[in-house]
This record gives sequence, C-alpha cells and structure tokens, in this order.
Amino acid sequence: METIQIRAFKAVDEPETCAEFIRQHRKVLEDFGISHVNTNTETWPKDPQTYVIIATTEKHGMVGGLRLELGGEDRKLPIIGALEGLDGRIERVVRQWEGEGCAEICGLWNANNFAGKGLPTLLGYAAVAIANQIGVKSLICLIAHYTLRHALRVGFTIMEGVGEEGTFSYPIPSIKAIALVMTDAVTLGNAQFRHRQPVISLRMRPVQERIEQPGQDLVRVLYDLQLDTNLIDLKAYRALAYERLKHTA
Repeated sequence: METIQIRAFKAVDEPETCAEFIRQHRKVLEDFGISHVNTNTETWPKDPQTYVIIATTEKHGMVGGLRLELGGEDRKLPIIGALEGLDGRIERVVRQWEGEGCAEICGLWNANNFAGKGLPTLLGYAAVAIANQIGVKSLICLIAHYTLRHALRVGFTIMEGVGEEGTFSYPIPSIKAIALVMTDAVTLGNAQFRHRQPVISLRMRPVQERIEQPGQDLVRVLYDLQLDTNLIDLKAYRALAYERLKHTA
C-alpha cells in the first residue's frame, strides 16, 4: 500500500521547501504548455499570510501541493490579479467575503508521475480542514475544469456572477478555469457526506494516520496539519461539535 505524507506549514518558515514547491509546480505547468501564470511567482514564500500544504512520498519526493493565502483590505488575492483583466466584477465579488475572514486555495498541482491516485481530493481535505486554524470562514479557489469534481465534493460552489457563469479561458485559451467559493468553511454544510467526515476528523485531530481511497487504490496517509497559530476560535469549535453530533447520532 502506498504511503503519502501530507503536511501543512507557514510559508515563511520553510523557504527551501517553498522553492521546491515552485520548481515542481512549474514542471507540471510546462507539461500542459503553460509557460507563465500570474500567481506562480517567487514572492509568496516571503508572505507571512501564506500557508502551504505539500504531499510527499519516500519514492518520489514532493508529488503535489497547494497554498492558502489570506485576504485583507491591503492586499489582493491571486484570483483578483488573475481575472480582473477578464472581468472587472471579480474584485467586488471576492471582497464581500473578506469581512469575516477569507482565504484563497491556489497553486494546486499534482506531479504527472503521481497522477490518477486522487491526490487533489486529499489535498482538498487538508486545505479545508485547516480553515479554522487560520481563522477564516470562507474559502475561494480558481481551478481547471478537470479538477472541478474534487472541489464540489468538499462543499465549494461555482461563482456564477462572474465570467461565463463562473468559467474563464485562463491561463491559456484551451483551458477552462472555474471560480468557486465555500461560504461555510466551518460546518461544511454543502459538502458531500462521505467527503465531509474526513475533513471534520482532520479538523478535530490535525495529526493522524488514515487509510483513504481517493482513487482506485487504498493509500496510507500520514497527516500533519497542526499549525502553530495559537488561534482558538471557540465559536467555530462549538459549531463544529454540534454538526458532528448531529451527523453521528
């Protein structure tokens, strides 16, 4: 059985790991014929408001990852920079969720030598699971159409008020990118039940070992999602505990 390690950390704490993330992500983009993406820069590793999740295996090293960037009045999330030239409404739409805490899941990649194993689903679990640790209640993302199913499973919905019902030709004409939002990242009301359970489990116990089946085969996953944020959101935890009891009663 394959073993995958999935780990979360603050970008500024591990510059060398972030550099490897950028190198591997660029390789994947180049294989798709994409030579430049506005958000795929070397500036985010120095950003204290950016968190990173990586997947590694003993045989292949780093095989996938994503990052979460916190929104705020003094900064534009990557989705705004990517799409504002295509649809000027995107900033107004995204800003509406920043008041109560919003982050963007971006830079999702999966190494081609590790394709078909359902890794985007596992990374999605991890990203949504740490929302409470970084103090956000909403999550947004811009994803390629072929990964849409992974996002819908954990509770994202399409931003139909921008682009062509949420869809853009980005970053190249042959790829359709879809803008998504999760307005309830605490209780995950829109998540499919079987995908909601592992996220809640990871939120309650960020460090654990699980046997998952995101693709055709079972995999052993070692999660280490504990961030040293010193954040205690009792309201969020009470809501989570209530939802957990309701669905396990």
